[in-house]
This record gives sequence, C-alpha cells and structure tokens, in this order.
Amino acid sequence: MNNYDFGKIEKKWQQAWEKDGYGVAADDGKDKYYELVEFPYPSGAGLHVGHCMGYGASDIHARYLRLKGKNVMFPIGWDAFGLPTENYAIKNKIKPAVATASNIAVFKEQLKSFGYSFNWSREINTTDPAYYHWTQWIFLQFYKHAIIGDKLVDVADDDKTTPRLAYQAEMPVNWCKSCKIVLANEEIVNNRCERCGGETEKRKQKQWMLRITAYADRLIDDLSTVDYLQKIKTQQINWIGKSVGTNIKFHLSNTSDTIEVFTTRADTLFGCTYIVVAPESNYLATIKDRVSNIDEVERYCQAAKSKSDLERTELQKDKTGVELKGIKAINPINGEEVSVWVADYVLANYGTGAVMAVPAHDERDFEFANKYGIEIRQSILPILIDSINPPREGKENTTRIVAQCVIKHPTDDKYLTIKWNKFPWHNFVTGGIENGESIVDGAMREITAETGFKNVEFVRKMPIVINSHFYAAHKDVNRDIEMNVMEFRLKDLEKVERELESHEDFDVVWIKFEEMKDLKPLVELPFILRWLQDGDFAFTEYGRLANSGEFTGLSSEEGKKKITEKLKEIGAGDFTVNFKLRDWIFSRQHYWGEPIPIIHCDKCGTVPVAEDQLPIILPDIEKYEPTASGESPLAAISDWVNTTCPKCSEAAKRETDTMPNWAGSSWYYLAYAMNNESRIKNNGSNNNIFNDSKEQLKHWLPVDLYNGGPEHITLHLLYSRFWHKFLFDLGAVPTAEPYQKRILHGIILGADGQKMSKSKGNTINPDEMVKQFGADTLRAYVAFIGPYDQENAWSTAGIQGVHRFLKKVWVNQSLLQDTSDDITLLTKLNQVIMSVTDDIDNFRLNTVISKLMEMNNMIEKTGKISAASYKKYLTLLFPACPHLASELWELSKFDGNIIDQTWPEVDKDFLFAEMAEIVIQINGKIRDRLQVKSSISDDELKQMALDSTRIKELVGDKKIIKTIIVPKKLVNIVIEA
Repeated sequence: MNNYDFGKIEKKWQQAWEKDGYGVAADDGKDKYYELVEFPYPSGAGLHVGHCMGYGASDIHARYLRLKGKNVMFPIGWDAFGLPTENYAIKNKIKPAVATASNIAVFKEQLKSFGYSFNWSREINTTDPAYYHWTQWIFLQFYKHAIIGDKLVDVADDDKTTPRLAYQAEMPVNWCKSCKIVLANEEIVNNRCERCGGETEKRKQKQWMLRITAYADRLIDDLSTVDYLQKIKTQQINWIGKSVGTNIKFHLSNTSDTIEVFTTRADTLFGCTYIVVAPESNYLATIKDRVSNIDEVERYCQAAKSKSDLERTELQKDKTGVELKGIKAINPINGEEVSVWVADYVLANYGTGAVMAVPAHDERDFEFANKYGIEIRQSILPILIDSINPPREGKENTTRIVAQCVIKHPTDDKYLTIKWNKFPWHNFVTGGIENGESIVDGAMREITAETGFKNVEFVRKMPIVINSHFYAAHKDVNRDIEMNVMEFRLKDLEKVERELESHEDFDVVWIKFEEMKDLKPLVELPFILRWLQDGDFAFTEYGRLANSGEFTGLSSEEGKKKITEKLKEIGAGDFTVNFKLRDWIFSRQHYWGEPIPIIHCDKCGTVPVAEDQLPIILPDIEKYEPTASGESPLAAISDWVNTTCPKCSEAAKRETDTMPNWAGSSWYYLAYAMNNESRIKNNGSNNNIFNDSKEQLKHWLPVDLYNGGPEHITLHLLYSRFWHKFLFDLGAVPTAEPYQKRILHGIILGADGQKMSKSKGNTINPDEMVKQFGADTLRAYVAFIGPYDQENAWSTAGIQGVHRFLKKVWVNQSLLQDTSDDITLLTKLNQVIMSVTDDIDNFRLNTVISKLMEMNNMIEKTGKISAASYKKYLTLLFPACPHLASELWELSKFDGNIIDQTWPEVDKDFLFAEMAEIVIQINGKIRDRLQVKSSISDDELKQMALDSTRIKELVGDKKIIKTIIVPKKLVNIVIEA
C-alpha cells in the first residue's frame, strides 16, 4: 500500500461526517444515551492536551454506543463569561466579546481537527443573549420563590420578610487591593489575586446571594440515588458539611448581651475554659464599648483581613489571638465565668461566628490554650477495653483510681518495667490510690513498694485520664479504673526492701523507648507512647463524661442529649443542625458576566425586571476595567443604569453587579437537551422554554454519563445540582437529579512528571501533534497513556510508538484475503471483542488500545485475515481511530459505511477453543495444515479444507472424485489424475 497519508485521510473523513450529519441525535430516538462532557472555557491559549483526555475518551465511548445501536447525544458549547476572558481582554486591549468570538473560533477548529463527533447543531454559548435570557429568567425565579417547610412557595414583589432564594446581604468578601475588585474564592490562587498576583483582604460588601442552604439536606440525601464515584460523593458531602449539634447561649457578665455558639460536642461543655469570636464577628461591634483593650483588638482584626480562610484555618499554622479584657462569658451549665478572645482560626461564616473552646478535646483549642496559659480541663475520658483480657461475665466489678508510672533510669536512656513470672505480662508499675492521698504520693508509694527504689522524682502527668476496663487475673475481678499516667525519674538506684504481696511475682527489667511497643497487656499503651514522644495532646474522640456534675459517667452520646435537654429547659440552648455550606455569593463586580435582572427604585425598593423584557443585554462599552469604588464597571454607564421602575414608572437604576461564570454552567446540559436551534434561538412563545421543551427534557434527562475533571466535582457539580433541584420543584424539569452517572478523568503531566505550564517549558501543543502524527495517533495515545482516572506523564516515545502501530495497521490491510481464518486468529479476535467491549464500558481505555495492538500483531503473524474478521477488527478500531478505520473499510471495498455497522458480538465457541491440527491431503499427499477447534463437525471441516487457498491452487479445474474425512485428524481430497 501507499504511505499512510493521515493528513489527507483525516480531512476527507471529517468533511464526510459533517456532510452526512454524523453525531446528530434525534429527539425522538427510542434508545437514547446522553453523553455529556464539561464544556470548555475558550481561553486565548487554545485547547491543550488535557482537554483531549476528557473529550477523546467520551468520543470513543459515544462512537462505540452508536455502533451498539444507541441514539447518542454528545453535545458541545462554550462557557465563555468570567474573569479570565476579562483579564485577557484588558491585557490585550480588546473587547471581551471580540476576544470570546476569536477564541471560540480557534477552539472549534481544533475540536473538529481531532475528529470529535460532537452534535454541533446543539452548540451553545453562555455569552449569547439568546442563551443568557434564560439564565436571567432562572435568577428571577429564585428571586420570586422561597422554601417554607420544605415546600417551594411564591413570594410577592412587596414581601419584605419571606426568605427569598435570591436575596442581598452584607457579606465578608475577598478584596484585591491592587485591582480594587471583589474576588470569588476560586479567583484567589495561593492567597493572591489571580488577575494581578497582589495581596487580598477581607471586607464587607453588599452581595447578591442564592440560598443554596435551603437544599443542603437534599443535596446530601439524593446522592444515594445516583451512580457517582465514591470520592465524588464524599467531596460533595464534606463540602456541605452537615453537623447535628447544639446552639448554646453564653451570657456576658453584667450585661443582657449573649454570645451564641454552635457545637457538635455539647458533651464537652464542662471542659469549656474560654470563648472565641471571629475577627469579622458582629459580636465585637455590640460589646466594643466594654472592652478595655479595644484598640489592640481592632488592630488584630484588621491584620486578619489580609489572610485567606484557608490560611487562617490551616492546622499547622501558629495560633494567635487577643483577649477581650473587661468581658467574661458565663457558662450556662455551671455558672462559671470564662474569658472571651478574638482569634483568626475562627471564621465568621461558619456556625455563629463564635465557638466555645474546649482545649482538652480540640487540637486547635489545645494549641491556643497552651500558648496563652489558659486552663485545660478534661471532661471526657477515653473508654478503653482490653481485647486480650476483656471483662468477664459473672466476675465482681471493682472501680479504682490508679496510677501508671513511667520511670526513667537516673543515668541511662531506659525505662523501668516489671515482667511477671506467673502471667504473660510485661508492663509498667501500676497501683491503686488510697483514700486521702494525692495521685502523685500514691504513685511514689507504689514505686517504692514494688521496686524498692526510694529516691523518686515526679516529672509530669499526662493530662488525659483514661477509663480502662479489663479482667485482672491476679485478683480474679473485673476492673473499671480511672488511669492516671505519670512520668518519674529515679535520682539514684538506692533501694529498700520490697514489700510484695503473695501474688506479686515479677522482676524489674529496664528497656529502651523503642522496646515499649512490645509491652502487654497495656490497653493504654498507644496514648502513653504518643505522650512520651510528642508531649501533651488533646483527646478528640468520644468517651465517658468526667468532671461534669450530674452528667458525670454518661457516655458522650448520652451526655450530648442530656446536656442539650438541660440547656433547652433553662432557656440557654437547643438542638440544631448546622452546615459548613454557606449561601452562595452570586454577584460579581465585573463587566464580563450576565447582568442581574433587578431594578432599584427609591420608592418601590428592589423590583424584578418583567420576564417579557428579558434578556437584559450587556451593553457594548469601550471601558470595562474595574472601578476604584469596587462597583462593577457597568455602574459608570449612566445611559444603561438609569431606567424607569416597572411598578411606579419613576426614575430607577439597574443592578450593576453581574453573575459569576458558574451561572451559565449550572444549566447548560438542559439547553443541549432542548434542541438549541428550535428552542433557545427561536423561542417566540409567551411561555418559557422549559414548558415548551417538556417532551425533549423528558426524553433526554437525566444525563446518562457526565465526564469531567477533578477540579469540578465540588462547586460546579454542587451548583448545577442545586439549580436542577430548584427547577424540578418549579416543575420545569422532570427529574430530581441532573446526572445519573459521574466519572473523572485524570490529568496529563509534562514529560518531566510535573504539571504542564509555560514557565516550566513542558507544555504539549495538540495541534503540533496532529500535524506531526495525525489526529488518530493523538486520540489513541491519549487513551493509551495510562489508567484513565490517574495522572500520567506525556512521553514522546509513547506517541511515536502508537504512530508506528497505526502505520502497521495501515500496511496489514494487504493481508485481507478471500479465505477462512486460522482458529488461533478467531480465538484471539473474540477474546479481543469481549475485552474491548468491557473496557470501553468501564473507561479502561489504555487496555482497549493495547488489545487492538495485540490483535494487529496476530493478523501480521498469521499473514492473512478473512473479510468477516477484518470487518470486526476495523469496527473495534473505529471508536479510537475513526479516520483510519473508515479509510481502510473503504479501501477494502466493503459494502456501506463503517459508521452504519453493528458492534461485533462475541462468538463464545471461539473464546477458549481447544485446538486441533488437521492435515489436508490431495491424493494421499500432505499439501496443507489447518488449526481448527476440536469440536468442528465433519461438514465444517470439509468446507474449510476446500476453502484453503493452497488447496484451491493445487486442485484448480480438476474434478474432485471424493473427499475422505478422518474426524479431527485429516481430510484427503481425491482428484482425477
């Protein structure tokens, strides 16, 4: 064959597919499959090979499903509003709309050059007024509705009290000092502005909010109804952060003011030794006149504004704070006064913006208390049950306060232990505390009594007392003890005579620290080893209440309930549910976004734009840089801002904030399903497109498979699920969840194993790869590069290897013969059909390519292949390398087009066939040999022998007199002389 001219071949078939409408899905197709990929943000840099990871895999899957008879919708569009384009436009001094159009044109040309079979007739663009008309319409529905008692209700325009799903509020926001703009959390990189790299700070500003918290429970609960990877479900659940707990009111001394805190650990309330409020907290404004060091406090709060939430809550960071002097909070459960602090490790947007600090049972509180000398009071005992010597039924239960003594040698780096002779025990000196003696005195008494060493020095006590349960064999009783662990040091080795009881038969053994791990039975050992190595620490798990008044002895679970009930009884608290999830800060002070369809009137207040006046079109302006005031650049466009109120017809102003780019991406999958050309662009009814498109939405939803990157499994997924649930409540969509299945693709690293970036010089331009090797090579290599959901490094040698494979496929077309197939080839082919089918179904695309390589090697080794088998191989090849497979199909002069074929079925008879070698004779002389399955019938064997190319050549026109068959051994063809 001629050289493999991939450039010519690929252009030819891309044009043919476009002409034939390949990839266009019919709304009335019965066996539908909605294949969705995250639509790209059309940046000035063009597509990168990372895009090929997701789009290429989904294209393989979509082409495969079409061959399986599915009516596949595989659409594409452009997520084009937002800060990156605005930054690009400012930098290059062009309008964002012009930059967007140019970038989309480049992206579209690239996608088509890769041979992706997108349904281009459904293409959408979030910056098209015909599209964002309906983004604005959805916002108006949020504004006009509320969730009351789990039901969606209408809210009248003049209603000022019902909590709308879209509302305005003063919120702490991220402010870039240099750009003078508000930034979303996703627009901050390493605590700096994505636009300029400058410092950011927190400031309060009025923002439009969406009440996503009203859907928090459903966003968690409905995850049980969908097929998402577990890591995706976990990410969603953790971001929402549902906590069932208690709200507790702490009165401030000598005032009527209170500080309310939320906690999931009401069982630790007796261990509270101080209160912390966030630097942005509203509490500070109400009590500042009574704080004697308010100047110091305000300086601290100002400094906290320059830190991001991530930086402030980082576990490893040094904890800082300032006490509010002159103020005390009163613990409602015991009337105790505790200090009040401001500290930046508490955030205003979580819970109530204040926390009760229990340093014995919280790591952050523990570090803070240690630094500032605040009391650490244990109120929860760990409950440990010895698995080797558990309590036994029927034995007496005895309770004791016990000391466990870790004793250091006076000169060597060793510790004293006792090794028992009658029992398999090797542990520390342990003894009960007698009435009237201190724990330290009782411990020193036990040390001398059991070891004889008399000059003992106390070093420290572990702050955590442990509740241990075990069977004491030497006493034949069950023990329920409060274990106090202490460290001592011997001043010298001088001894007195030991006074041991009869059962105390043991020897003193000195061991090194690293040998302690072998001590037994010692249920407290993990605590002791951690304490000796790392020092004091907080116990953060559940246990048994101690030092907790009437609640002492309760389990943590029971303690939480009983203490909350008591707080409710005295009017100081109640059960509550809290979420880490905050309402969505929805507005942006940027130009390049959807205008928010709201009008502000001095007389009527906030007024929604009439639905028949949508879309509110973003004005075409020359100056779109951010303003010094922090307002949107739209605020300076007086002829656009100034309007009339739709209610009273007096002068009013438009809302100048715009929506985030999350808005358009929260419903784009619905726009695809509505059939873009007939619905969105040409909607002329007085209804809305959701009602007009009920049949299409019912047909296509939910999305069968949503494929995307790991960066979008949290916020985008959460936001789009929220919008969908709202639209479901509104009756606009037929399903409660938008996506039935969600998978993840990995990322492609540079050849150096690092994330690709221009600064590192390790980026790969996919256009150059297509030019050098062809689109099919790029497609196959990106599939072959490694496991689909993992990080994989680019390899030049790897793509060259895949290209050599395709050239071999091209050359091996010459092996197509009018012949029967070798049984070995048939077996291999059916094994490949089975494995490739399963691998594509499960996105194991690297093994799809390796199996196709193995099959090609088998064809080359065999030296021939029948038309029937070759058709199957090309069909298997088509999803990954569609241009090459289509060309070879045509060159082979097969009927029809490969896109109209049916995915091959496995012939189970050839999966694990037992082989038999058959000798073919002519007039008693061996002329050929065939490999066949051992179960072959005589008739099948006769026909295979007569179909042999070698036998046909030798028989020629001569008459066959008879055919003699010896089953599973030979065929002798007798011909005339």
